[in-house]
Amino acid sequence: MDPKRWLWFVLTSAVVLLAIDVIVLAAWQRFVRRRQWNHWFYRIPWLLAVLFALTSPYVSFRRINASQLEEGMFLLFAASTLWYLPKMPIAFVVMVSTAVTMFRKLFARVRQWIRSRQQSVPLPQANAGRRELLGAIAWSSAIIPFGVVGKGFFDTDNLTIYEEEITLRTLPRTFDGIRIVQISDIHAGSWRSPAPFRHARALLEQLKPDVLVITGDFVNFDPKELELIRSDLQRLRADMGVYASLGNHDHYNSPQNHSLLRSMIANSGITLLVNSNATLRTNGEVLYIVGTDNTGLGQNFADLPAALVGVEPGAPTILLAHDPTFWDKDIRRKAPIDLMLSGHTHGGQVGIHFLGIEMSVAQVVYKQWAGLYRDGDQYLYVNRGLGTVGPPVRIGIPPEITVLTLRSPKPQYG
Repeated sequence: MDPKRWLWFVLTSAVVLLAIDVIVLAAWQRFVRRRQWNHWFYRIPWLLAVLFALTSPYVSFRRINASQLEEGMFLLFAASTLWYLPKMPIAFVVMVSTAVTMFRKLFARVRQWIRSRQQSVPLPQANAGRRELLGAIAWSSAIIPFGVVGKGFFDTDNLTIYEEEITLRTLPRTFDGIRIVQISDIHAGSWRSPAPFRHARALLEQLKPDVLVITGDFVNFDPKELELIRSDLQRLRADMGVYASLGNHDHYNSPQNHSLLRSMIANSGITLLVNSNATLRTNGEVLYIVGTDNTGLGQNFADLPAALVGVEPGAPTILLAHDPTFWDKDIRRKAPIDLMLSGHTHGGQVGIHFLGIEMSVAQVVYKQWAGLYRDGDQYLYVNRGLGTVGPPVRIGIPPEITVLTLRSPKPQYG
């Protein structure tokens, strides 16, 4: 990654995290003092805040520049995540509570002034005991985010298989029932061992895909990260081939390292489609797998016209494009693509999935953030990813393997 960009990211993150710490710990300090507890109940958290403020930038530096985090560095990164991430909702609650309290005090003073002008009637005072009870309940509940984040460390390997059946209007009968299995966002440098990807590969073998696709972000920043999973990557198999496109993180390196990464992927037995396409043939019928380079987040490497060179008009066409924003920008109602497969969002990594309802922080940024989308006869599927980026947690949004069964239109009779 560009050093200037990294420095700006680290400094911005440090300021935001420091602000969150100050908001939460200042409120905690006031609570402790009101209850006249020992001062060390708030002094120790302040000392920890200073420690993490000093070490977190170094951890970020190591995460960006190391092809694999050592056990000790990973534990420090996990501790930093556990220290900061749960405080985000707590800080929000504290700020809302502070704003409400200030408004109530202002309103009470206005009322008191009005009443003092009319008659000398004292205002009822707030019940101090009730206020202290509510404060105790609120701070007791603050332990919940820490428990949720702690559990999220263990859910990063909790692979979930999502299945969809899609009818493509152009799909010949000979391809009816073809199974396309998709993984995305491996982020090999985020793992401590090859075990998670090995488990994913075992599941992929059991699914027996006709076509296996990988929609970008093989690494975080360095092609050396791929060595951790290289042997399992080479063992990926599908009856009609393994195909891949590149993601934004696959470009966060020097031109030499980017070329090395592409060579490592191609030499692993994967057909890497960089603004190009491959043809699948069965009984004289064709199905095209097209791959564009990444466009999104300030990158503009996709060349769709080049990727479609040689594709027969009207033939069924599946596009591998890492960033789902490419769908609205260049595909939907604009290009002859029947199905686009993307990743990139990770489903936000943090969200709620309950009783069939799924919500995520990714929805704030991405219109299409996870799952299947349709516009007329065109489809987009956004995979939630295998790996993690940033905090090594998955909360409510498990890592995903997608199984897409394609169907040709039912014949019309009469």
